[in-house]
Amino acid sequence: MTENSTFEDAEKIVICQGDIDYQGIVKHINEGVVIIREGNIVFANHAFYEISKKTPEQVIGAEFSDFIAPDDREKVTKYCTERLFTGNLADRIEFVMPRADCEAIIEMKVSVVECGGAPAILAALTDITERRKTRLELERIKGRLESILHSMNEVVVSFSPIDYSILAINPAAEALYGVPLRDFTGGRKHIMRFVHPDDKEKVEEFYKNLPEAEFDQAQYRIVSSNKKVKWVLDEGHIVFSTTGTIRRIDHVIRDITEEKKTIDALKQSEEKYRNFFESTNDMAYAVTPQGIFIDINDAGLKLLGFESKEEALASNLKNFYVDLSERAGLLGELGEQGYVIGKQVKFKTKAGDVIEVAITARAKTDDYGDLLYYEGIAHNVSKALEDQRNRVLRNAAGGMCHYLNTHLMQLDGSKDVLVEEMKSLEALIEKLSQGENPQEIVDQMKTIVETMHHYLEGITGAYERISEVTRAFNKAFLYKEEPYATSTILDIFKTHGYEGDDSST
Repeated sequence: MTENSTFEDAEKIVICQGDIDYQGIVKHINEGVVIIREGNIVFANHAFYEISKKTPEQVIGAEFSDFIAPDDREKVTKYCTERLFTGNLADRIEFVMPRADCEAIIEMKVSVVECGGAPAILAALTDITERRKTRLELERIKGRLESILHSMNEVVVSFSPIDYSILAINPAAEALYGVPLRDFTGGRKHIMRFVHPDDKEKVEEFYKNLPEAEFDQAQYRIVSSNKKVKWVLDEGHIVFSTTGTIRRIDHVIRDITEEKKTIDALKQSEEKYRNFFESTNDMAYAVTPQGIFIDINDAGLKLLGFESKEEALASNLKNFYVDLSERAGLLGELGEQGYVIGKQVKFKTKAGDVIEVAITARAKTDDYGDLLYYEGIAHNVSKALEDQRNRVLRNAAGGMCHYLNTHLMQLDGSKDVLVEEMKSLEALIEKLSQGENPQEIVDQMKTIVETMHHYLEGITGAYERISEVTRAFNKAFLYKEEPYATSTILDIFKTHGYEGDDSST
């Protein structure tokens, strides 16, 4: 739209008869311009046609209220009427203009002119729909940002780059420092006043160097209004203007007191674990899921026969299993329940010695449950098991000796009876040889023989019981049964003090 075209449009308006202030129209040629007299549009420029999406035939002579949305119509009509006769009203008003495609938000700047000898409204209309949408979006974003800032537990504070006065601060400061927010916004309190005396120099240096670093962070202590000491993490960054100057300095200050306690406790726990790891007499180790050593203590190096830790870290634990099926079983339990307690397996050292160990281990996983590594303790139980076997053997031998003694006593008693009966037979034989009563002697001899048969059965039973024990003992302990030579028996007797003549046996 040019200045000449505006004047041409104005000259076509017969009703105004040349008394229109063309300078007022020209002043607004880049906007939609209308003249409203007695509620009707008597003049409009091309910009108004574009804004309203109407043709000149639809605009000129039409009621201006037709171009106002029903909800705003009464408000705008009343404003225009009062504006004709009252000079102290605002010179502009906003309303919604209905259009075929969509509604438009219009800002209308109003002045009063003479037209045809009567006062009329000269209106300059600007379509501010996009501007208003942008402003509303900015207001929405600002509101959302303010909502976020108000709901944050972290303190968000902006400082002036000139004197470090507080430009803005969110409500989280009340909880952290224990003073009302207005004390900060009103300048009565400053967060630097709450810095722990022992950390004040460090914090001042941090703030001083921030403009050069542009971003940095520091941990330090503060003392809240109730004298409670807290640890905070302070993250500061510089906000620059478009010209490169510092506009403000923003800080996000977070209470890390509980995190600090947790971290300190974790460090102490790790130190205790490391002390145990290094001082225990058992093999302490950590291996990858594939079995490669990640860590091993000195006791483990000694147990498996490594010459150095470097040698161990280049080795695989599975190479030390005597039976890999035991490893598979151990890993199966670890995978199912996450730990094993006292799982006994056999290892072979680098020297080839077989040892038995009891493994207590657990699977270490990340936050998602994925396996990271295994860590455990291997306790050498070889000596303990040997001692246990010896105790079992001693107990078994003790029980066997008691059992054997019972039958040996039976043999010894039967032997004594047989000796006495044999003496009786010898005496009867002597009588028989001297011609004494044969029939009576024979009857006595029969009685003695029957008695000897009885005791012989007892001897046979005792021998069978002793043989059963011997066979069971040989089978249990895998001893090879061999016939006893005479010399071997004599050697055994000699160890118990018997000194006989070998030739007499």
